[in-house]
Amino acid sequence: MSTFSKVLYSMVGGKLKSLRINKKLSQTELSAKIPNIGRTSISNIEKGKQHPPLHILYQICNELDIDIQSILPAYSEIEKEIESKNKGEVEKFLNDQNLDDKTKKFLEKLINKNLKND
Repeated sequence: MSTFSKVLYSMVGGKLKSLRINKKLSQTELSAKIPNIGRTSISNIEKGKQHPPLHILYQICNELDIDIQSILPAYSEIEKEIESKNKGEVEKFLNDQNLDDKTKKFLEKLINKNLKND
């Protein structure tokens, strides 16, 4: 299941990638402007696989000439994305099982109820 941290960094990375592309910068060009950050790190940050410290995010935003607030999603956006991703994961899991429709619906309700209570 998707966690808050995983979704947050994925959303931040996606916004950074979009902004970098809009500035017509390659990952290599951006990484060359930031000390101790390589192209692979930029790629992993954009994919949400690497969770950079705040000072690195500030440096990236500075090089993209944007305010750090512009890459941070609202708490409600993150929760909505988590709910959407979890629902998709539940549906995929249940569809991969050899279950009748009645059992699938029962399990889907049960799983979704437990997800909302977490």
